[in-house]
Amino acid sequence: MRTAGDARSTTGVSRPGRARRSPSGAGRRPSGGPSSTRPAARAAGSDDAAAPAPRGGGRDVGRARAEDRTATSEQAARQPGRGGVIQAADRFRDLVRARPWRRRRRAILVTAAVVVALLVVALVAAVTLPALSVRQVQVEGLGYVQESAVDEAVEPFRGDSVLLLGTGAVESAVEEVPGVATAEVHRSWPDGMSITVTERTAIASVTQQDGATVLLDAEGTELPEGAGEGASPVPLTVAADAADPDGAQAAMIDVLAQMPGSLRTGMTGMTASSPSDVSFTLELEDGGTKTIVWGDAADADLKAEVVRALLAEPGSEIDVSSPVAPVTR
Repeated sequence: MRTAGDARSTTGVSRPGRARRSPSGAGRRPSGGPSSTRPAARAAGSDDAAAPAPRGGGRDVGRARAEDRTATSEQAARQPGRGGVIQAADRFRDLVRARPWRRRRRAILVTAAVVVALLVVALVAAVTLPALSVRQVQVEGLGYVQESAVDEAVEPFRGDSVLLLGTGAVESAVEEVPGVATAEVHRSWPDGMSITVTERTAIASVTQQDGATVLLDAEGTELPEGAGEGASPVPLTVAADAADPDGAQAAMIDVLAQMPGSLRTGMTGMTASSPSDVSFTLELEDGGTKTIVWGDAADADLKAEVVRALLAEPGSEIDVSSPVAPVTR
């Protein structure tokens, strides 16, 4: 049987798991201690921080933060200049993945290369084909120029392919032949070419100091001896005391080149002592002759008209060196 004292003693025995409270209140937290400031700090924060987190809230917050980090990484990958990690897997996958337009482009390039190769082979075969080599040369328009001279000029071009025949080069070579003024060359398929020649015309003959006679055309070009056949070249004589023989000869050729055909046919000779002192003898229809003092080669048409107007006037000389003030003697 327990007494009141036993009950008190039993009550005073400490039980496991419970803290013994001091009657003086030493086990209580002082109101002014550090832990008393925590509720105030929570009150000063946001409402979300103060509110208790629901169950599973930690997982949602972690997932949101992971998604934010993934988005940030993707944004950094799109902007390599900001130090992010570049995700190159997609790029390599796009490069490796076959695309239709790339296949078409590859097929077009291969086809074009094959076509070009075939064209090159065909061209080489055509150039080297003996059936297309130049063998036949036909020359037209020859008079006093010898055909052998033209053949010699085109000899370097024999055997060349008609496809690659340089007609301009052949023309230049033929025009170097004495007596040839111009040459026109055409391809003659399959193995030839045709040449049309225009010869120079002799309008004057000059007796040189050694006694030889040289035929000249309107440009003063020396011609072969055969150029005088069928022509009526005017004899030119440079005065023995001429200070400029070459200039005097060139002036006479210029006068002849500009002289109207009606006066040139009647000339029996021309002389000059200087480029500005050209004169010639003109045979008249009645058998007489007149000396024409022409002067220089200027105003050829006007001088010719004055001469024709004064041929019927008396006198043996007509001076048209100044055509606006002619003189008859």
